[in-house]
Amino acid sequence: MSHPAHGTLNQQELQAIVDRSPFNRWLGMTVESVSEESILLRIRWREELISSPERQSTHGGILATLIDTSGDYAVAARIGRALPTVDLRVDYHRTATPGDLLAEARVVNLGGTLATADSRITDLSGRLIASGRGLYLTANPPKADGGRSAQ
Repeated sequence: MSHPAHGTLNQQELQAIVDRSPFNRWLGMTVESVSEESILLRIRWREELISSPERQSTHGGILATLIDTSGDYAVAARIGRALPTVDLRVDYHRTATPGDLLAEARVVNLGGTLATADSRITDLSGRLIASGRGLYLTANPPKADGGRSAQ
């Protein structure tokens, strides 16, 4: 299986893939930049992201989502489509307090069946909030007819 050349999608094309997900649109996820080395996503902070009103902390599930989606879209920028997640690891380093969050992801390995990407979430001052690694299925999706047309 071959994948399109390195850096296939530009910022607008990748944003169109991100925007296909109603959840990503609800989060207000934007593609800030795309390069051959990495992508940068941003979500703007709002009250609905809070898990603890007393601490004013962003829910860990939002952080895990950013790790997953940034890794996925780093691979998607290289092969031209979003991918299913096979495995995900998230490490939480500090509480995410009110403020926008940035998620930068880099492809570590791109294979014909699986891809690995590392992601880092920071606040706007550059403090590391969370990091993680995702494993994504790059194999071509099954045909809609279940492959019967080849018979």
